[in-house]
Amino acid sequence: MLLDASYAIWGGAFATLLTLMTGVFVVRGVNHAKQIFKVYQEFSPDGPQPTIVQRDIENRALMFLMSQKTDSMLAALSKTIEQERQKLGVVVRNPSMTEGIDACEEPMPDISDRPPTDYEQILQMAQNGMNTSTIAGRLRLSEAEVSLVMRLNAA
Repeated sequence: MLLDASYAIWGGAFATLLTLMTGVFVVRGVNHAKQIFKVYQEFSPDGPQPTIVQRDIENRALMFLMSQKTDSMLAALSKTIEQERQKLGVVVRNPSMTEGIDACEEPMPDISDRPPTDYEQILQMAQNGMNTSTIAGRLRLSEAEVSLVMRLNAA
């Protein structure tokens, strides 16, 4: 009984495998026959040969279809971008070229508004006749730093 069930299972598996392999061979054979027929048509003397005008028309039609597809994709992209802008609640305007350039330029900082740097203070105090130790004490710097700045300015 068990042996009969085993034969039935293996026989079914074998039949399924044989059917699949036959199907694959049939499909491959049909595809191969189609390829042979196509090559035969291309090289047969009495087969239809496309002329240059026909090829040109086909190329133009293909280009037209591609441009239509591109235009539709760009329109969809533009619509999506506009929807996203509306979601953000931002109105984006198109500035002119000069406005765009002006918007990117940062104004020069006003020198009179900023406090003088330690370097500038050291030089100013030195010009007023203060010595290195007095300048270092007022600015809370080391005397070595103050003397270095004074020497660099003298060079």
